[in-house]
Amino acid sequence: MTIKDVTTFLEQKFPLYLQEDFDNCGVQCGDVRQEITGAMVCFEMSEQVIDEAIEKGCNLVISHHPLMLKRGINKIVPTDRVGAMLCKALAHNMVLYSMHTNIDSGEGGGNDAFAEKLGLRNTKVLEPHKGLYRKLVVFVPADHAEQLKNALFQIGCGVQGNYDSCAYTMNGTGQFRPQTGANPYLGQEGALEHVAEERVEVLYPTGLQRTVIQTLYENHPYEEPAFDLLPLENESRTIGLGRIGELPEEMTVPAFLSFLKNKLQLPPFRYAGNTERTIRKVAVCGGGGSGFIDLAIASGADAYVSGDFKYHDFFKSHSGTLLVDIGHYEGEFFIKNIIFNLLNEKFTTFATLISKLELLEVKYF
Repeated sequence: MTIKDVTTFLEQKFPLYLQEDFDNCGVQCGDVRQEITGAMVCFEMSEQVIDEAIEKGCNLVISHHPLMLKRGINKIVPTDRVGAMLCKALAHNMVLYSMHTNIDSGEGGGNDAFAEKLGLRNTKVLEPHKGLYRKLVVFVPADHAEQLKNALFQIGCGVQGNYDSCAYTMNGTGQFRPQTGANPYLGQEGALEHVAEERVEVLYPTGLQRTVIQTLYENHPYEEPAFDLLPLENESRTIGLGRIGELPEEMTVPAFLSFLKNKLQLPPFRYAGNTERTIRKVAVCGGGGSGFIDLAIASGADAYVSGDFKYHDFFKSHSGTLLVDIGHYEGEFFIKNIIFNLLNEKFTTFATLISKLELLEVKYF
């Protein structure tokens, strides 16, 4: 089994096209074509984690945070922190791989796990992904429609929530006249042809567009198939950053803060807002979610729990929403367990381990 087999499985669950524009999910370095000897899962990559992987015989290291964002790096040298990790990994034929905002946004990913840890009910996405899907409309001879639809379904078209193979078809008649130099599937040069066709409509993730077009040409009998690619305004109901839901029971603010501390095993954290109110509707966002404070307030959250709030962010608590900054790491450290469980349940031919070492250990005085 190759490392590519493993990363392909992970990307089927949390596709790379779910990542934010600034992000750099996926392979950070290394050759995915090699046989896998073991996988090490961590929250943050470090030389210590890479050394641990080498010691345990793992040639795949999967982290939550990527080594590099899209702004990239200008040079790779062993005297730089990131360069040192890349040099060491490549010297030992390792692949470094990251699952960041794709697993944050994805169904069953970090934010869903965050909401589940707090027992939130009737959960919805706080910031749904927009522009995630487009629609393919294609006209195909009726006797080739099933072949084309099945080929499109196999690459990921026609998936809507918990349903797959979704499409709409309509019967009609197409016409065309082959000109000089044409090589028509049907008809003769200069003669008008009428053909029984199906209009097939199917949704596809925007990130698959190139593959969709290639698959269409490979499975359509016409030399020049007619098709449209339509942008959609639909928001996803299951994919996006943050979650908002309801606690099983209403809580006082002191009780809610104690509940948070116990559920997430938190060190001291910051909060601001009216402590005399009660909490029922709660919004959460793993990692740094200060950019979604206004959205949480507008969504009617009694409390918003995330990390990386700045000083002036807390003034927004005057709106009535309790703002709780539990820290960046504390709101998503459990993501490495999601990755570990996925691999452990799917693959039995190699060992999957969770790193016992992390680069940054923040202490409280």
